Formats: sequence, structure tokens, C-alpha cells
Amino acid sequence: MPYLLYGIGTGDWRWLAFAKLLAVAVPILLLCRTLPPRDLSRFSWQDAAVAVWLIGVVLSHQLRGIWNVPANLDFLQRLYLISVAVWIWTFVRPVPHLGYEARINLPVLKAAAINFLLFAVIAMPAGFLLRFNAWNPRWRGLEDFAFNYLEIFLFVAMLEETFFRGFLQTLLSNSFSSWWKAQLLVSCLFGLFHILHSPFPNWRYVLLATIAGWFYGSAFRQGKTLLASSLVHAMVDTVWRTWFTAH
Repeated sequence: MPYLLYGIGTGDWRWLAFAKLLAVAVPILLLCRTLPPRDLSRFSWQDAAVAVWLIGVVLSHQLRGIWNVPANLDFLQRLYLISVAVWIWTFVRPVPHLGYEARINLPVLKAAAINFLLFAVIAMPAGFLLRFNAWNPRWRGLEDFAFNYLEIFLFVAMLEETFFRGFLQTLLSNSFSSWWKAQLLVSCLFGLFHILHSPFPNWRYVLLATIAGWFYGSAFRQGKTLLASSLVHAMVDTVWRTWFTAH
């Protein structure tokens, strides 16, 4: 339906693009509908299939070029994929305690602030030692900083946190009966997700992203909502965009 409205409104309707969207969504929806996991609180082979499928779509850029009017809107592929994923995790095979509640309170803000500061203390000197980042301030005022933060929060942080923390960390914590084992594994997977950044393979990025993933996971666990980890995630990326650049 969103693509139908987009196509009619922009005149950019294409049957091939519509078919690609269906080809991404239908197989995993049917899988979870026809062969649901026996225990919804634990990670199952169906969940592994969904995770591999979604990651494969992202890494292979299968949805690139679908949204082109009035400009390149490839960020919409992230929104589409996470919409499909959240539909599965909330209605088709519900994930208990997904953390998909948008509540702001003191524990959430405290968890976000503490984990951001802990990551910054480790990551900033590590980034310089690894020759990963360089000081390159581009401060254009509070309004620009706030806009960048909101953009990253909505189109990057919230989407990635729903997958890695809400989905993977929640289910793996129950499967392992150990929060730290699950958090460590998900942090490593989150780090590996960044290996394709130039120059490939970017192991320095993988290491720093793994460390970041640990603190995002801690914020999620302590704040008990995706909002906590997304706040940290967005702040890390916004600070990087504003004051640093790749070496």
C-alpha cells in the first residue's frame, strides 16, 4: 500500500519494483505463518531464516533504486525492511518484550547517557590509536545538530536497534539463559555488519562497532526499551558526523 500511494503520487509506479518488494516480504511472512516457532520466547531456526534473509537483502542492495522521485530516497528501503520485520515480530511470530515502546522516563535517559559516556571514554582514544578517525569539526549550530540527530535516530538507529537489540538480543538472551553471552554475540554480529565499509574488509570499523554494540545492548537491557539504545546510537553517529571523519 505505501508503494502504491508513492507510485500514484509521483508517477513512478513500476511493476518490477513492486514485484521486488513482494519477493522480499512474502517468503518470510509465509514461513513464519505456516511454520511458527514452538517457543516464541527463544531463538529458532525460523528466526535465523528471517535474520539471514533480511541481512542478505540489505547487503545485496536488492531494493536499491526503487524510490527515486523527487530524489534518491534509498533510506526508504530501510523503513520498508524494518516494517516487514516488525510486522512479523509483533503480529506473525510475536517476540515477547521486544522493547517497541516509545516511553521517555528517567531510567531510559539515565541508561542512554551513562552508556554513551562509557563508550565515548573508550572509543575516542581507541579510534585515534587505531588511526580510524581524525578530528574534523563541522559544527553548524544547535539546529543543524538536532536535525542530524533526529534524522539518524529515525532512519538509522531505531531501525538497526529493532533488529539487533529488540529481536536478536531478546531472543538469544532467553535461549542462552545468559544476558551477557547474548549481548556479546549480538555486539559481534553488529560489528561484522560494518565490515563492508571502505576499505574492505574494514576490521577497525568492525572492532569499534562491536564495542558500540555492547553499550547499545547495555542501554537496551537497562532501559528496557529500544528507545534507550536508539538514543545512544543516534548520539554516537551524530557526534561522529559533527566532529570526526574517517582517517
